[in-house]
Amino acid sequence: MATKQPPEPPAEGAASPANGGLSEADIVAMHSDPRFLLLKQRLYRFIFPMSLAFMVWYLLYVLMSAFARDLMSTPVLGQFNLALVFGVLQFVTTFGIAILYSSYSRKNLDPAAADVRKALEEKAADE
Repeated sequence: MATKQPPEPPAEGAASPANGGLSEADIVAMHSDPRFLLLKQRLYRFIFPMSLAFMVWYLLYVLMSAFARDLMSTPVLGQFNLALVFGVLQFVTTFGIAILYSSYSRKNLDPAAADVRKALEEKAADE
């Protein structure tokens, strides 16, 4: 039984089928393209503030659970206390952020990503 030899890697800087027919130089050049920079800027504009806000919210929950036990044990509704409400709200916040990101991505990131993809595909077609 003959063993199948792995395919030869493309020459340095040559177009690779794994990269959609683009050379490494084309992909690296896209990193400084204004369309790609706009895509990164839009992504960071959502991710950093939202991550910071969630981390502050989470740390507030942890610190209050550790150092404000009397406040967190305050009954809110029957057997439910403030700590339990905060804990459930962590899950609600997580799903809320996911829904917001999905909407933001659809409106702001997907069109920009399509522009970048189109530019790369046109570059591959030219070569």
